Amino acid sequence: MATAFWGTIIIKGDNGRIQADRFDSSDVTLAYVTWKSTGGLAFIDVVQSGYITDIFTNITSAGDTKYFKLFINQQDTNIAWAQAGSFPTVNNRMFNMNPVRVLAGQRIQLQAVT
Repeated sequence: MATAFWGTIIIKGDNGRIQADRFDSSDVTLAYVTWKSTGGLAFIDVVQSGYITDIFTNITSAGDTKYFKLFINQQDTNIAWAQAGSFPTVNNRMFNMNPVRVLAGQRIQLQAVT
């Protein structure tokens, strides 16, 4: 049975300003997360150029979701990471150790894969 969960993305702009947004995941395979700031759309737009420095979830154990995929401007970036790499109890989450460059105006999507 799929278990819904939520998470947060952190984008640190080149000038140090933070863009943070909460997302909801239905834990259904190949479904895109939906974003609170957009009223439930499957994408957010990058406000200013910078780096994705963190993505974390509110859960500390795996549900049905096995991994996430990152899409930028509707293109698969070939960046995928295990859901466990986003647990809040992990000190060195995926993007803490490997920030991803994003540019102002780019559109970000996250896809959950079960």
